[in-house]
Amino acid sequence: MGTLWQDLRYSLRTLRKNPGFGAIVILILALGVGANTAIFSLVNAVLLRQLPFPEADRLVMVWEDMAFLGFPRNTPAPANFVDWRKQNQVFEDMAAIRFRTLNLTGDGEPERLDARGVTASFFSIVRVRPLLGRPILDDDDRPEAGKVAVISYGLWQRRFGGEGNIVGKDIVLDGEKYSVIGVMPPRFSFPTQGIDVYVPTGFDAPTWNRRTSHFLFVAARLKPGISWQRAQSDMQTIAERLQRDYPDTNARVGATVVPMREQYAGGVRQAFIVLLGAVGFVLLIACANIANLLLARAASRRKEMAVRAALGAGRWRVIRQLLTENILLAGIGGALGILLARASFTFLSRLIPPAMADGSPLELDYQVLAFSLLVSLAAGVLFGLAPAWQASRVDLNDALKQGGRQSSLAGGKRVRSLLVVAEVALAVVLLTGAGLLMQTLARLRGVDLGFRTDNSLVMTTVLSAAKYNKDTDRVAFARQVLDRVKALPGVVNAGYVSTLPLIIKGNTRGFVVEGHPLPLPGESLDANYREVSSEYLQTMGIPLRRGRFLGEQDRAESKAVAVINESMARKFWPREDALGKRFKFTNDPTQTWHEVVGIAGDIHQMGLEEPPRAELYMALQQARMPDPNFLVVRTVGNPLGLAAAVRNEIRAVNSEQPISNIRTLDDIVEVEVSQRHLQMELLGGFSALALLLATIGIYGVLHYTVAQRTPEIGVRMALGARRQDVLRMFVLQGIRLAMIGVFTGLAAALALTRVMSSLLFGVSASDPATYAAVTAVLLVVAAVASYIPARRASRVDPMVALHYE
Repeated sequence: MGTLWQDLRYSLRTLRKNPGFGAIVILILALGVGANTAIFSLVNAVLLRQLPFPEADRLVMVWEDMAFLGFPRNTPAPANFVDWRKQNQVFEDMAAIRFRTLNLTGDGEPERLDARGVTASFFSIVRVRPLLGRPILDDDDRPEAGKVAVISYGLWQRRFGGEGNIVGKDIVLDGEKYSVIGVMPPRFSFPTQGIDVYVPTGFDAPTWNRRTSHFLFVAARLKPGISWQRAQSDMQTIAERLQRDYPDTNARVGATVVPMREQYAGGVRQAFIVLLGAVGFVLLIACANIANLLLARAASRRKEMAVRAALGAGRWRVIRQLLTENILLAGIGGALGILLARASFTFLSRLIPPAMADGSPLELDYQVLAFSLLVSLAAGVLFGLAPAWQASRVDLNDALKQGGRQSSLAGGKRVRSLLVVAEVALAVVLLTGAGLLMQTLARLRGVDLGFRTDNSLVMTTVLSAAKYNKDTDRVAFARQVLDRVKALPGVVNAGYVSTLPLIIKGNTRGFVVEGHPLPLPGESLDANYREVSSEYLQTMGIPLRRGRFLGEQDRAESKAVAVINESMARKFWPREDALGKRFKFTNDPTQTWHEVVGIAGDIHQMGLEEPPRAELYMALQQARMPDPNFLVVRTVGNPLGLAAAVRNEIRAVNSEQPISNIRTLDDIVEVEVSQRHLQMELLGGFSALALLLATIGIYGVLHYTVAQRTPEIGVRMALGARRQDVLRMFVLQGIRLAMIGVFTGLAAALALTRVMSSLLFGVSASDPATYAAVTAVLLVVAAVASYIPARRASRVDPMVALHYE
């Protein structure tokens, strides 16, 4: 221990003697360790840390598998849930969850709440009891029971000021009184974030017997010792049994069990692995760079090492002293890296999946700190071992001579060159990945959405089912709002739609086509279903290909009509003109036929990367229980500048109408690419850092080589070598190292970028243009990095150089 303390004190004295060198090493290491700590914190929060539920590894989501319609994870029908719950052998229990929105009115501003209707088994599955009061019980979940609600901690605080007597208080939701029976703990929100209130499902018997309406979310808790794979097998067996028992509704309908971690984070797992690999490469490049610095420094300390050896210090003693110095530098750099990582948490938190945002915050917990310590120590050994070993190999006769400092360290030069080649190769891999993501982002932003996003204001106005329980009242609300909004100065047009593009990526409806054979079981015809006001398509800038738009003449008492998109026309009338053709939503003879009066252009409703699906637009006036949920307003100038005026016009129609999610269509599209944008920024930043370090590495090797070869340069120039010859010699040496690294890196990138194929869109993982661009960038940078020391070499005065010894 005494010897170790002696080594530490000597290391501190050495660091004080050369603070510039220490600062550079610490800074490089802090960047490497900080980047790794930051990304590991993200991976730990999303992929490793326990979810905020007791025994969360036993929580799963269960979906219908309707991949034949393009929905491998489809929301289950109530009757299927009932059968799953009765027949399974693998779950402690299952819970049905219904997506709802409820309008909170009464004291204060009207507010739209994100709500879930749940069965009583919900709370026993998640095993989280209310902070105050009690959970929903079986007796509460009956149609005839009194209406009760369990509210979130956030709603309790912001709306009711955290008042202690909230339990038992009545609140008004959708125009009906609900008794608050409980308040959930802070940060609890399941199965998604931002849920304000839980209410009973309240389904009656006919609803529980429905197999044609698919709208539930289903959560379940595995029995102890049961794996999700076994549960998958059990559920698939039940699904196959239901296919045989109910072929009209369940043919080809399977079941999919998804662990909760996969449900939350499956979509980002691949991206996080890529980022973790990228920062690992950055750390390796940083270590290689520091090792190069230490190898150069070792040359200047040869006499010191020789003296220590002459005084009796063994080789291991010298290596231990040098490693102690390096680990001290690593410890300081690691501590600074942790601070840098902590500063990045605000930015990185945007990469956490929305469903985990509240329950999995970024924090410096013991796992992250242990990781940082391990990385710092490993880096200290990694970048210090080769220089320490090289420095300990001292030839006393050579090192103690007056000119010994000019002796060639051939082994050290080879190691330094190899380190530079490795740096360049790793930089090539990172730059290639960043280039592919940049192209992906450019392709996504260049996708033709099929509608205009400029100067478009959007807001949500979900109507209360209790207050607006008649179709005519709901249509009247939409008409009055649109009339008032269109009259505002600066408004070009306005329209209502039940489901806005890129917001709700579902809501399909089955139908039958007149004159075509009825679909066989498991071959249901379906299309995205949208209820729209008369000028919605025009407001969105969706082009009309043939026929006409929906208009004010398409009323409830008029002939039932619809506008369909090109994909629907091609799919269901492939060799006919779809205009004038008819379809209806069931095979019931009394069901109304809808005539196709227009064919609109395709739009990307389901996502920028998803191809357009068959889609039909139905007039609000002709819909049953129409849903004017999203108001779109096209303006002359800045759309947000009219938000207050539009809000006032809605409140003039209904003073208690909640208005939420006020934004622009551009904002909605930006959300679609935000994750890719952040990933590209991070990988691009790591790549830029890697490129900078590789540049420094090339410069350092040549700078050191010029210093070592100054006498040789003097002899060459004295014998007639021209300045440009010397300049060319050293530039070519730098480019040669870079080329070896580039070709090594390209081979590695070709293999490793396959891992990120799922993150790409519109570009191949082996895209030649990206590889060519990366090669060009690295060679240009290498030439620039080589030119500076080469220029210095070309200006050597032969007379001075020949007296250098």
